[in-house]
Amino acid sequence: MKLSRVLPAAALAAMCLLPPWVVAQQPTQQLPLRPAQREAPAATPPLTTVFRPVESAGVWVPRTITFAELGFTEPVVLGYPDTIREIYLPVPPGIDLSNAQLQLNAGYVRADGGRTTLVYAVDGAPVHAVGLAADRGDASATIAVDGKPRPSGFVRLNIDWRTAVARDNTCADARTPGNILRIEPTSKFVFQYDGSAIRDLTTAWGALPASPTILLASNKVSPEVYDTAWRVGVALERAGKRPQFRTADGSAVPAPAAQGAAATAAPSGPALPDIVIAGPGSGQQVGSKEVRLGNMNGRPVILVAPDAGAQAAGLFSQIWLQAAAGTALTVNAVDQPKNDNDAVSLKYLGAKPASFDVLAHADWNATFDIGSVAADGKGPGTLVIDVAASPSAARTPPVVSVFMNDVLLGAKEMEANGKRERIIAPVPRYALQTRNVIRVSFVRQLASDRCRETPEPYPVSVLASSHLLLDKIEPSSDFTGLMARFASGGTLVVPASHLNDAVTSLPRVIRLAASTGLSPTKAKFQPVADGSQPKVDGPYLAVDVMPAGVADSDVKPEKDRLFLAGTKDRPLLDVRGLNRVGMLEVHGSGDTIGAVYRTLGDQPPSMEKPIMLSSGNLAIMGNNGLRTEVNTRDPSGQGVMKEAQPGLFERGYWWLLPIVLLALFIGLLVLASRMRRRRAATGDR
Repeated sequence: MKLSRVLPAAALAAMCLLPPWVVAQQPTQQLPLRPAQREAPAATPPLTTVFRPVESAGVWVPRTITFAELGFTEPVVLGYPDTIREIYLPVPPGIDLSNAQLQLNAGYVRADGGRTTLVYAVDGAPVHAVGLAADRGDASATIAVDGKPRPSGFVRLNIDWRTAVARDNTCADARTPGNILRIEPTSKFVFQYDGSAIRDLTTAWGALPASPTILLASNKVSPEVYDTAWRVGVALERAGKRPQFRTADGSAVPAPAAQGAAATAAPSGPALPDIVIAGPGSGQQVGSKEVRLGNMNGRPVILVAPDAGAQAAGLFSQIWLQAAAGTALTVNAVDQPKNDNDAVSLKYLGAKPASFDVLAHADWNATFDIGSVAADGKGPGTLVIDVAASPSAARTPPVVSVFMNDVLLGAKEMEANGKRERIIAPVPRYALQTRNVIRVSFVRQLASDRCRETPEPYPVSVLASSHLLLDKIEPSSDFTGLMARFASGGTLVVPASHLNDAVTSLPRVIRLAASTGLSPTKAKFQPVADGSQPKVDGPYLAVDVMPAGVADSDVKPEKDRLFLAGTKDRPLLDVRGLNRVGMLEVHGSGDTIGAVYRTLGDQPPSMEKPIMLSSGNLAIMGNNGLRTEVNTRDPSGQGVMKEAQPGLFERGYWWLLPIVLLALFIGLLVLASRMRRRRAATGDR
């Protein structure tokens, strides 16, 4: 049996377990309200009349979270040996819930017979159990969830699917791979929470849906407002959310077909905002550098001053989020602690040391942004993981493996004596991305000590002493090199036309900034006149702008054409008729490195999914995110092969060591003999 822990991306900030989640706010699917509850209006009234003090009475805010939105785009399948699954469902931290229930759509097949049981547990307490005897059938269930507050911000759902088979002796095969449970992605978790119960900015940020709505005064904004909006949007992306935009005057909200995820308006009216960039026309004024908690029709809303974008992004970062324990904060300064050492604790990066039980296989996950460790020319060089495991009756020792972004870095057969054991794993550059996921996997053979006992889970721990060693990173003209440069700053360059169409352009700018690792707290913002070629100092991200001094490349994008030079007589690629396609290319090197984005076609791609970039210098992206990434300067991957080139003894030449030692020994003997002869000759004279 296998225990698999599944946490949404918001948990990464606090617990650093994966995979990412998405929470959809769907006002049209409200649960029945209690008599004392007030329902939010279907349409949005003028903003100047809906803001109220935080203490005003609230409404019950509905939420619906499907398994598909949690990241399970395919059915969750349980069967031997993966018979246990633990799923974390996000809720507002520390807030009472109402009418909460799980609606699980599931079915099963049984080809191996036996006594099959299905148990659902919520927060460790069994709430539903059923025995299944038919060859196939429906395993759907509707489970009420108690409304007690969850300080962790998650409801923990445990699914236990097991089959017991009668055996003639203890060594008979008891595996049942033909007994399968299938839980559909349409399964969902629905609940309500009282909006007036949110009393500080920390809780308000934790209560945001995965597609929070950011309100702008109008579609045409000032450079200051645009600057704040993209910084807050990148902070949301780093928290695993996908921001969308609407305007206070209702102008220029794009249709879903034109902008995809940037326009999810409920059929009954525009979605109420979760974050407001304050200023003239937004309905609420706040002080300079201020971030405030407001209340709109009883629903919590975060108000950000037009000059507080970098401050808000830093305040809502992983390290300072818990410090936002107030309703109106003036943030004069916020930054990441500077690290002058060559080692960074994974706990500092947000990873949570943990102990858990393993029967056959279990994973521990953590995540970090490359910008949080890359600085002063240094970056991740070696991953050091400290673990411990208890002994078991089985003779076969457990094996621990360390991955980064699904690249195996190292593995070890454990002694499992309860003491600390260390895995030292060098990190190749090609394994690095903007957002890096560390996975520590424990595997144990299901041995039963010569059939004398049934295998039982044993405890393992990932220790707090696990850390990341930093090494000097040679500057390179690819996305990895750009990410390392962005850790210390950079410049975002956009044309002035983007400020006149903020609702449409901001989602694209935010996704590109988050994908390249541009810091929302340290970067500069530079809007330029349309068609101009501005001079940019230092690393940069230029969206629909070509900076001055950018050298010609082999890539020649046109309106609907992509041309990639090859040999003198024949191009490598020549495609015309493209639409909803974007191209991101790295230019320059060293301190002048930058990335230029250009849209190919009449309409830009919506970039629905996160874009994970690595060691390429050219990325083609569409509506579903990254389509392809290549390195036009090193198409055959010589750099990767050089980095991965084995050392002398890794090639199997270990037998040369005694020969070399023997030769050195003989050389020393000859040298000593000559020195003795020389001294003897000197003495005779």
